[in-house]
Amino acid sequence: MSGRDPTDEQGALTDLARGFRARTLTTLRLAGRLGIGMARRSVGLGQALEQVDEEDAVRAAGVLLGQLDGLKGLMMKFGQMVSYLSPSLPPRARRILARLQAESRPMAYPCIAAVIEAELGQTPEALFDRFERRPFAAASIGQVHRATRGGLELAVKVQYPGVDKLMETDLRTVRRLGRLMLLLTPLDVRGLAEELAARVLEECDYQLEAANQRLFRELLEGPRASVPEVVDDLSGRRVLTSHLAHGLAFQDFCDRADRPRKDRAGAVIFDTVFSCIFGRCIYNGDPHPGNYLFPEDGRVVFLDFGCVKRFSLEFIDRWKRLALTILDQDRAAFPEALVATGLAARPRRFDFDHQWEVMQYLYAPFTSRRPFTFTHEYVGRSYDLMLFRNRNRFSQGMPPDWLFVNRLQWGLNSVLAHLDATGPWPELFRRAVESPTEPLSAT
Repeated sequence: MSGRDPTDEQGALTDLARGFRARTLTTLRLAGRLGIGMARRSVGLGQALEQVDEEDAVRAAGVLLGQLDGLKGLMMKFGQMVSYLSPSLPPRARRILARLQAESRPMAYPCIAAVIEAELGQTPEALFDRFERRPFAAASIGQVHRATRGGLELAVKVQYPGVDKLMETDLRTVRRLGRLMLLLTPLDVRGLAEELAARVLEECDYQLEAANQRLFRELLEGPRASVPEVVDDLSGRRVLTSHLAHGLAFQDFCDRADRPRKDRAGAVIFDTVFSCIFGRCIYNGDPHPGNYLFPEDGRVVFLDFGCVKRFSLEFIDRWKRLALTILDQDRAAFPEALVATGLAARPRRFDFDHQWEVMQYLYAPFTSRRPFTFTHEYVGRSYDLMLFRNRNRFSQGMPPDWLFVNRLQWGLNSVLAHLDATGPWPELFRRAVESPTEPLSAT
């Protein structure tokens, strides 16, 4: 944690920041304060990094950490995403903001205890043999406390009081900003806003998350991966209790693990993502580094299943068809496959030749004949192609289902870049794409 004692009322939050000035304006200053916008003026990430003053970025990151620390909700989620998605941030500044992933300022214990009693009918002291008042993780929607019952070590995630209403307020702000930012594009702004709202508000329902967690435990538990078991009688809509998982946190793993172990972990994460998507039409839409642990037995522990996206069979079939045109270098079939996905909203104005070249770059890890290593330079260049040098930005589309696919793919690429992972990506990706699709039934 940050060194503050969260049982001390002076070091812990007793309420969440509210209002446009306190929340939204702070978040909107992220890009300018940290020099992220400099990537617009560079051809490659290396040039962007040269333009960023590291000491200024570190100071700005420290200031913004303090400001974002008390916001929680959707605004803090944006800060979390910057901490690992932005390749132009110097490493020291990125490490500072990375604390938003699990080590933000916690809520005071009396507030947390009141939520537990309201949800489960008894105080923490009555429900557990031991309940640590100091949380070991605190993020955007809730914080996690260690506890024991009957000899079992437990992790008790408790939602911040009132954060669900705060998320609704943040979403209204995002909708207004989105309408302005996307005014001249053919994007379905309303549909994208509804998709964002649906996924984000689901994160406030811990009963739904518990069902998701049980489902993914059934899908993933094995010699390579693990998902903590839910304790049903100690869980509710705002409290989720699981068996405590042990292992290195993401940054510690990146710092300490040897190259083979990082590569194995990267392969497990990558294979899990695409086998679940293409094989079962489902995956966790929040891939940030705080959602992984790395125990000594070599497995990857997957955490946090509040933001789970289910896809239709038709959507996955169209995505597979598009992917195969690139894997098989079938340029003739590419335009029709792309239009079928809805990603070319204005086909008559769309530059398919340019998009084909962009897709060659984005799919380079899956088509390379030599070992491919994910790097921050690769991720930065993909942003450049998709956002700043995109000739199709006024004729492309993004159906709502693609919103969290983009977040997932860029998040996954960033996680693999932090690991500096090299792996058999072509084999794993093609196997997932060519696998039969068997959608899971709704919970």
